[in-house]
Amino acid sequence: AAKHGLEKEKLHHAVNHATRLLTESEAKFRILAETTSASIFIHQGEKLLYANPASELLTGYTREELLNMDFWEIVHPEFRGLIKEYARARLHGELPQSQYELKVVKKNGEERLVSVTAGLIEYEGKSTVIATFFDITKLRKAEDEKTKFYEASVQQYQERIVEEKRHATEKEKILMDLHDGVGGITTNISILAELAQRKTSVEEMRKTLATIAQLSHEGISEIRSFMSGLERDADWETLVAELRNQGAKMADPHNLTLEIRTSLGDDKGKPSSLLWINVIKIYKEAITNIIKHAHAKTVMVSLSIDENTLTLSIQDDGSGLNTNGRLGRGLVNMRSRAEVIGGEVSITTDSGTCVRLLVPLKRNIVLDKI
Repeated sequence: AAKHGLEKEKLHHAVNHATRLLTESEAKFRILAETTSASIFIHQGEKLLYANPASELLTGYTREELLNMDFWEIVHPEFRGLIKEYARARLHGELPQSQYELKVVKKNGEERLVSVTAGLIEYEGKSTVIATFFDITKLRKAEDEKTKFYEASVQQYQERIVEEKRHATEKEKILMDLHDGVGGITTNISILAELAQRKTSVEEMRKTLATIAQLSHEGISEIRSFMSGLERDADWETLVAELRNQGAKMADPHNLTLEIRTSLGDDKGKPSSLLWINVIKIYKEAITNIIKHAHAKTVMVSLSIDENTLTLSIQDDGSGLNTNGRLGRGLVNMRSRAEVIGGEVSITTDSGTCVRLLVPLKRNIVLDKI
């Protein structure tokens, strides 16, 4: 009897100890659950048995409202089927993934992205799901913005590399053009200077020196035109001013009236150096041909810039193109320069002669300084 009484006392003590531990565990759980920033839900199927204070902040519902709701109502419709399947499998002893992400829908309709950790506990002798929701909406948004910023930075870097290569190619073409243009002029000056030294007639020497002076002016004009085209601040208005200046210098000595009309539009960027130089070259080539061959009195120049295209037309009131090959070399030069900037040159001779240049602007403008 004494032995039986001792065993009964030990059992009673063990029960009390287990009860105390359970009570302490429950108290610790409640302290943790009531103070944590994570939302904690305990549910059996659709029935929600417990929701901590943080769940109110996440969902916008009071705990009383939550405990009287179908648990799946707070889950975004596109996730409900998956989460129900996870819960069913977990309650039947299967092991679906314990961590995943889903969206919840707040009382006001706002969607929040949460990271979920779920597991099983025993409640009143039944398997019950306990799930912890961490709101990661701001974190994911920050990550997405960081990714977008990185992708944008990479894209900007790649675009910059492309732009730098384009500028390098332009620079190479411009330098070659400068070499061919000014180089040819200086070579002619050098040859004429040597010839002038051998002249015995003062009149012949004067003629040669006059030619040298003319070539020198052409060389200076060529260099100035190149320098203007290389200026980063050069815009469409500056290009128009250069057309007026170059045209007047060419037309005035021949009593040729030059009129220039423009339509520049708004926010079209700036002309690239390669576009600038080749437009000026084509323009001067057309004016030169008019002076040499057209017997014209007036030249009407029109420059139009729209969103996609530059259109330059040079129309004279002369005799028109009526001899084979008269503008052959000039036309070849103009078309060759137009091809460099992706454009094309056409000539019509209905009334006088009209040279028309069309250039796509997409690859021929500078939007920002490099």
